[in-house]
This record gives sequence, structure tokens and C-alpha cells, in this order.
Amino acid sequence: MKRVITYLFALVAMVFCVSNASAQQDMKMLAGAEFDTYFDNREYSGSEIGLSGTLFSSRLTPMIGVEWEKHNRLVFGMDMWSHFGDDTKAIAKTRPQVYYQYESPKVTAVAGIFSREKYMGDYTELIFSDSVRFYENRVQGLMGQYRGERGFVELSADWCGMYSVASREKFRILSAGRYYFDKAERFYGGYAMQMFHYAGSETIVGSVVDNIAVLPNLGARFNAYLDFDISLHYMQTLQRDRANEDKMRAPKGVMLKARMEKWGVYLDEQLYVGENQQPYYSSFRSPAFLFGYGGDLYSGERFFGTDDGVYNKTKIGYSKSFFSNTVNVDAYFAMQYDGKVWGNKQVVQLSVRLLKDISFKQKR
Repeated sequence: MKRVITYLFALVAMVFCVSNASAQQDMKMLAGAEFDTYFDNREYSGSEIGLSGTLFSSRLTPMIGVEWEKHNRLVFGMDMWSHFGDDTKAIAKTRPQVYYQYESPKVTAVAGIFSREKYMGDYTELIFSDSVRFYENRVQGLMGQYRGERGFVELSADWCGMYSVASREKFRILSAGRYYFDKAERFYGGYAMQMFHYAGSETIVGSVVDNIAVLPNLGARFNAYLDFDISLHYMQTLQRDRANEDKMRAPKGVMLKARMEKWGVYLDEQLYVGENQQPYYSSFRSPAFLFGYGGDLYSGERFFGTDDGVYNKTKIGYSKSFFSNTVNVDAYFAMQYDGKVWGNKQVVQLSVRLLKDISFKQKR
């Protein structure tokens, strides 16, 4: 609660400074809020890698900022989390978002702590699972994007762990791009790339793990009564636990993604065939890592750690935006196969995005 009060004072102070500052050309005050709810019920009885359980949380992010000369923004906000069923805390935790953003029709550049929603790339569930996208929603660092007539490219650096007694040094470099081969944007090629550096802390010495992933893809989008999007992804990772191995592991595989949609109702199919993409998830256990590196090293969907050569996920759901795209609902039922048994999960996500700009008259 003390942290919440501190952030509220910071918001009030920013409003006061903005309202009394000498306005630049076309200066506007920005005020808004984002709200997200995530429900994820998993039923994985019999699976060796999937764990049953329910995640149910909400996140409220009030924001305030200034915009000047059309292209520049300085924004301050805070994520306030509530976990449903936990009556001991009204707000479980708070985390700030503070960033500068430059945006033109073709270029976006962001520096600070900002939402992962600013990414355009298809990083797939190998890099970010649905739950990680919700609970680890921030980027702490830099991002640059270029958008052309036929596609885009982006690059970001996310410093997600500071070297200290309490945490390991961690940073992630991400890049993605897409190019459409025709003006109708029916056929495309692209890529996603991750370089994740997982180093030591003041209490853990000589333990560095590298996790590099390269994912080129080819796809097609077309309409035949239903809207189709079909893509083929090659997945190559290079991983090395320097504390325990001299060799580099290079698991690989291919994934077919197919989506068909009409009136917001969709069928989404994802089939992965290949090797275990999470070889260090539970290996090389130590007093510091009783169960292996786990989710601290891998932010992707756990089923990519299958040793049985196949992971299939079939989603049937409904996704729709309402009220001038301010409210979005995505609800689906998913069947998942880990190479031995079937499991399922039910997910409901609701998001609200509100933003208002208020112009200032230039002081004379």
C-alpha cells in the first residue's frame, strides 16, 4: 500500500508540473487506463510435463503523460495486480511503467519500462507462453521498429534481471520481421529471434546459461468464406549451460500454425514436431536450483519440453472487440497433446484500453 501511495503522489506531481509548464507547440496531456483480466484453468492429469492448476488475476494500469510536436510522448503509469481468491491483499504488487516514445508513420522508438504490447512480431509460444505474456507484461530497456509498405522489422533489448543478492543478471534481445511478397499481403515470409543471457548473482557464481532461438517462417493469408492464416515455422535453438557442460545443445523442430476465423469465432491449430526445446528445465539440479532452472530460464510454453517428439494444441474460441475497439474479449477451449496424453485448458481474457488527450493553449 505504501508503494501505491508513492506512485499516486508521483502521478499528482506529474499532473501539476505538466499543467504549470510552458507549453511547447501542440503539447497535449494524456490520461488513460488499461485493465486486463486473465483466467486460465489447466487440466493435465497424467501429463509428465504439464501441471494442472488455475490462474486468475487482474491488472489495472492508470497512466498519465504528455505529447508534444505530434511524435513525442513521455508516459508514467503503474501496474496494480490483484490475484482472485487472495483476501489478504487488495493489491498483490505494483510495478511502474515509465517511458519515452517517438512515433512517426514509419518509425517507433521507445526507451524505459513499457508494455510488451508494443511488439508487432510473431514470437510464438516457444518464446512467450500466454501466461508469461500476461504476468510478465513489461519490457525494461529499448525498442525500435520500422514499418514499410511491405512489412516491418523490430529490435529490442530487455534487461529483465539485475545482478544482486536477490536476483540473477538476465537480459533478452529480441528481433522479428515480416515481408509481404505481394501488394495484397497474401503471401509473406518472416522471422523471430531471441538471445537470452541468464547469468549469476552475488550468491551464485560461475553459472551462465545461453538460450538462443532462431525461427524463420513462411505463410499465406486468404479468404475462402472463412479468413485463413497458415504458416510454417522452423525452430532452431542453441543452448549451453556453461557451469555444467562444455558442449552446446542445438534442439530443432518445425511447427505448422493454421487459423480459420469468421464473425470472431475461430479454430486455431498448432502442431510442433521436433526435439525437446527445454533441455535444462529440470536438469543439473543443485542447492541453488532444487528443481532445475525451470521457468526462470524458459518463458515459453512448457509443452515444448516434450521428449516424445510432438506437441499439438487445438483451440476453439471467440475473439472480438467492442465499443470502438476499447474492449476486447478472447475466450477459448484448448486441447493439448504432449506426445503421450491429452490435456485441456480453458482461457478467458478481457482487456480495456482507454486514452484521452487534452490540448494546452500555448502561454504568451
